[in-house]
Amino acid sequence: MMNSYRQNKSRNGRVLAATALVIFLFILDILTGGFLRHTLRSTTVVISQWSGRVGAGITGSGIFSTRTSLEAQNRSLAEKLAQFEERAGGYEALREENEQLRALVRLVDNFPLSAQGVTAPVVSSVRTSPYGTFLIGAGAADGIVRGSLVLTGGGFVVGKVTDTGAHTAVVSEIFAPGSTVEAVVGGAPISAVGSGGGNARAKVPRALSFTINQPVTAPELGQRAIGIVGSIASSSASASQDVFIVLPVNLGSLKYVYILPVRN
Repeated sequence: MMNSYRQNKSRNGRVLAATALVIFLFILDILTGGFLRHTLRSTTVVISQWSGRVGAGITGSGIFSTRTSLEAQNRSLAEKLAQFEERAGGYEALREENEQLRALVRLVDNFPLSAQGVTAPVVSSVRTSPYGTFLIGAGAADGIVRGSLVLTGGGFVVGKVTDTGAHTAVVSEIFAPGSTVEAVVGGAPISAVGSGGGNARAKVPRALSFTINQPVTAPELGQRAIGIVGSIASSSASASQDVFIVLPVNLGSLKYVYILPVRN
């Protein structure tokens, strides 16, 4: 109780002192004819002018304008970088196309004039169809017929033409899901079952010896290569082994193919 009384007494004393100071300043202002108010008003004006000059000085120093300029430069540099990245991507795409076309030119040189076919662009992604088919930009008007072989730039048979339009043709992959092709690896006959995406699998006796990257050919396709041995899986508890066959080309990036005519 004593401490509360002392705190209230001290607080009341400060309030009385502040009130007395206000009354004193009011009386003093009256006795001096408003001199005190005039002085305070002048001081406020001076402080306002000084703060204005400081603000103008900061603005004139270029601090904020420099920051704005830097932000504009950063935006400009970001736009230029995006343009360069776009151009670099376009250049890389053209480079890949040129490499594929050069490979096809070298492939064509290996065929006699009587057996040369047509270079055609791939106009639909090889990976978009679950049925192992894709579309090329050449058709009956270009001499494409059903049964024509479709080769990559490296000479691997990727499929056969199964349907034609005037300027387009449908190609069915050799390794379409569920398809079967009789092939030969190192002189040993195998039956490869396609799983799509340029992949196939063959179950063969463990007694047969194969090596990774060994070429796989198909007699029914003119002994042409259809892939290579990608991997081999075997178990000592099994009398057979699994040979996984792959096309040594990324089908997703395939932009051009070579169509061989059907021989009569």
